[in-house]
Amino acid sequence: MGIEPYPHDRQEIAGFFRKHASFGVCYLKVERSLEDFGQYLCEMVLESGPERLFLQGIQFAGKRFRYPPHLEGIPSSTRVSLEREILTHLLRSRVVESPLTDPKLTYTGERIVPATAPFHAYWMHARRYEFAARRVSGCGTVLDAGCGSGYGTRILSRAVSSCLGVDVAPAAVDLARSLFRRPGVEFAVGDVCRLDDLADGAFDAVVALEVLEHLERAAIPLFLATVRRVLRDRGGFIVSVANSGYSAKEVNPYHRSEMTFGAFRDLLAAEFPQSSAVYFGQDVWQGSYRLERECRIVPVQGPTDHHVFLAALETGGLGHTGSV
Repeated sequence: MGIEPYPHDRQEIAGFFRKHASFGVCYLKVERSLEDFGQYLCEMVLESGPERLFLQGIQFAGKRFRYPPHLEGIPSSTRVSLEREILTHLLRSRVVESPLTDPKLTYTGERIVPATAPFHAYWMHARRYEFAARRVSGCGTVLDAGCGSGYGTRILSRAVSSCLGVDVAPAAVDLARSLFRRPGVEFAVGDVCRLDDLADGAFDAVVALEVLEHLERAAIPLFLATVRRVLRDRGGFIVSVANSGYSAKEVNPYHRSEMTFGAFRDLLAAEFPQSSAVYFGQDVWQGSYRLERECRIVPVQGPTDHHVFLAALETGGLGHTGSV
């Protein structure tokens, strides 16, 4: 079974419906394709007591619903009620976002929360985590530095023995614990530039996606030194940065240190001189819901107009190459 870019796998989803005879739809969003106005993407947040479940990637076109693989195990009777809910909202308004009952799930632009963030934003971020999960697959312990709401830590955890997500924001960590804490998945509050509570050489791999651009430039060397300290001698580092030269980029008020490809490569070469690195670029959303072609990650060897650059550094343990 492949790693999918969603925080809940099919076993968890099937288990939710086996466990809960009744549940409520506490949020529903229907987005229309920019490329084909007859195609819609539907996302939901379900809840039963304190437990929440994100249902993402349901497509509606030509009077038919199509479910991504991780949702195929939803019971048929449940599908009928979910589809009725979606169609009711579509009849009221072609594109709809229902009120969100819990403000902690609100998308602010600072960090991604599944289902409540615009799907194109979620998909770009989640595909990076899918990419990282494939490259660290089989590792024992992995650190997700700057984990935010924790959905990416959960994606990573399906490929490794254990995964720790760390974020400087207590509110983000509380949310991550409430949504994605599982056996082998833990979360902690911490400054990724220090991580004093973590032992030297504690991790087989470190993943830092959407982190560098959020740091002040002067803090980046300290962060990378911390990564070197907590990483085992034979391990890997997966890191991304927003491209400061992207031609159509929007100003993000939360970004402090976007970089060109050359600056990104030079930084990593200086801070990890004994490591080999493979570089990648990620396309932006093109406006369709043909998900297999959206936000692709491909190898690059020099400057490009990709929205995001990624690097996979190898200090001995991770020898995978290729694209996702």
